[in-house]
Amino acid sequence: MSLLISIFGGMLLTAVLYAAGRLGRLSNYWSAVAAAAAPSFAYLVYAVGHQVGLDTVTLHVIAYPTVAVLLGMTNSEKAKRQSTVHWAPKLLIGFFLALMVIMASFVYIAGQGVPPAVAQLLLPDIAGKNVHTGFAGVVEHQQDAAKGIGQHLRMEDKLAKLGWQVEVSGLADIHSGQPAPVTVHIVDAAGRPVEAVAVSLVLGRPGQSGQTPVALAGSGDGYRGLLADLEAGAWVAQLRLARGQDVITLEHTLEVR
Repeated sequence: MSLLISIFGGMLLTAVLYAAGRLGRLSNYWSAVAAAAAPSFAYLVYAVGHQVGLDTVTLHVIAYPTVAVLLGMTNSEKAKRQSTVHWAPKLLIGFFLALMVIMASFVYIAGQGVPPAVAQLLLPDIAGKNVHTGFAGVVEHQQDAAKGIGQHLRMEDKLAKLGWQVEVSGLADIHSGQPAPVTVHIVDAAGRPVEAVAVSLVLGRPGQSGQTPVALAGSGDGYRGLLADLEAGAWVAQLRLARGQDVITLEHTLEVR
């Protein structure tokens, strides 16, 4: 689910639920409570099933109650008795609304990158280039993280000694919610397909243990699978090739729009 839809759509839903509560003759207090609780609980259930980051969850469970509190304050009996509202509450309301928009923008950019139209205005010399501005927000820091470069070089050296050439198609221009076919081709130095190779592909978020395996079927002429149900943002694809004692693991970073 897009962050723009979940947060701003949820805020709109909060306002609609508050209005429905008032029309249903609920008190101002309980209308605000129900309007804040329903979308917050619904998003928490969604977050548990979709591995949503804690920063994104925090932003949502703050945004929905904030809207409900503001509606409750502006429609309270005390507010109705006063002809004007003091400038201090107005300033606080404006501050929190602006803070919410800024936080939502940062989380959106971190997960999905700067919108292309905005990037064209802000980033210099990007005409005709493939620009990736998204970042998952976390990187690996365990003791094995520093070995990544050495591991990559060893895998490349092993591929060269075996004479294998690996080509993976379908990992570019992927959009969230749209299944994307992926194909793995393995050929030798003469361009002939390499047979009897066990190929597996696993996708995961950078620095996170949660992984999504991709079922591949085929033989030497190509191993094919389907990428589906990927949230927008940065992902790492880990490709494992095994034949006898030869095991090669390759990684590739991809971005889902």
